[in-house]
Amino acid sequence: MNILGFNISRAHRSAPAPAPAPAPAPAPAPAAAPQPLSPGAAWFQGDDVRPGPGLSSAYEQVVWVYRAINVLAEQIANIPFVFSHGARGRESLITSGPLIDFYNHPHPFLNRFQYWELRVLWLMLRGESVRIPIYVDPNPVIAAGEGPFPDSANPIPAHGYHVKTSTSKLKSVLILDPARFEHIVENHILIGWRYRAGAKAPLDSFVFFPEEVWFERLPNPFDFWRGLSPLWVADLAVHTDFAAASFMRGLIENNAESGLIFRSDAQLSDDQREQIRAALRIRKRRAGSADDPILLWGVNEIIQPRISSADLQFLENRKLSRAEICAAFGVPEEILTSTDNSKYDVMQGARLNFIENRVAPLCARLQAEEQATVKAIDPKAVGWFDLDSLPIMQNARRERIAAAKSAFDIGIPFNELNRVLDLGFKSLPWGNNGFLPSKYHSLSSTGPNGAQTLAAPEDLLKGCVPIPRSKT
Repeated sequence: MNILGFNISRAHRSAPAPAPAPAPAPAPAPAAAPQPLSPGAAWFQGDDVRPGPGLSSAYEQVVWVYRAINVLAEQIANIPFVFSHGARGRESLITSGPLIDFYNHPHPFLNRFQYWELRVLWLMLRGESVRIPIYVDPNPVIAAGEGPFPDSANPIPAHGYHVKTSTSKLKSVLILDPARFEHIVENHILIGWRYRAGAKAPLDSFVFFPEEVWFERLPNPFDFWRGLSPLWVADLAVHTDFAAASFMRGLIENNAESGLIFRSDAQLSDDQREQIRAALRIRKRRAGSADDPILLWGVNEIIQPRISSADLQFLENRKLSRAEICAAFGVPEEILTSTDNSKYDVMQGARLNFIENRVAPLCARLQAEEQATVKAIDPKAVGWFDLDSLPIMQNARRERIAAAKSAFDIGIPFNELNRVLDLGFKSLPWGNNGFLPSKYHSLSSTGPNGAQTLAAPEDLLKGCVPIPRSKT
């Protein structure tokens, strides 16, 4: 229909078209990279300070920790560990055989010094020491169902395994990081150890039975299963010393300056700030070189901060941190050769005190744990540290022998002195009797009627040697 030039038509009703499927939701736009804060905003948020060096390993980064631990390890490693048969005091020393050969090389990559040093290192760093015994069987291959793992379908190679059998022999001992061991406790009973190997570990991840692990620990009243490390106790002193050392390093690298403060009344542009920084970098190229003169413009005032008395006292407190670290490990400062008053008599007394009160108890602890290793090779043998062979202990014994001689001269039996003064001698058949020197004589004697009379002069002169007089 055409009306007034407009074409008007009527369309027939048809079925409604299906609604279009909803379009998938657009992927979220990637988050925009955070814009760097302006210097003022960063200062208000506390983000203007660049992070300094962090403490990740106290043994590698704090010299006092390294030295204190190594002093203990080296001292114990240099004490002879001897073997004997029989009771102490009447023992017969073992000078050759499987025990001597094993302890000369407890592992293909360890000698006898490194073996004891690693034991002490882990005890001081972790408070624990973990050893894995490796046994070997004379048979080249153990058939399935006959070895320590009877459920295994594959034969076990002859290079070694972790469980001792009736025919196996101890081949070597592997010392691992205790931090990679997790104790497995079920119903309050230790049922195993889970070992998680690292990239440089000498052993793959494994789950051990309790009898497959030789585990020793320092006393820990807060955890029944794990040990307490002296390094954990000294953690605050270690971090304090590291922070002070880092502060001193930054100060020295900056030519003993704490930086410069530029004060300007006008707002500086980014290019102006970069020009000022570049000029400062040219002025201070490296520590130890003289500062070059610098010409700056557009700056009203340059302020150079000085080290305050509090900063100087902070550096002085490193001595207190050192003393705390030494106290935690039980090592006198004189042993570390770090004290300012290293006099001979003071150091000699400190060494003797260190051996008697720190090294000897630690040797007794290691010696008690080491019996399992000794018995695995020779069931009738015992191993012990020969502390008396140290020169400083020999000097102390000589002093005890001199004191014993003075006591023996007044009639105290030898065996009694040997027991009280710990002289280390064997008991003698006549040692239970007291003796007096023959040169001693009584000044009075008993007469026929019981009266006290003076001894004759010739009796008093017996055993005396006349002293010649010089002619004048």
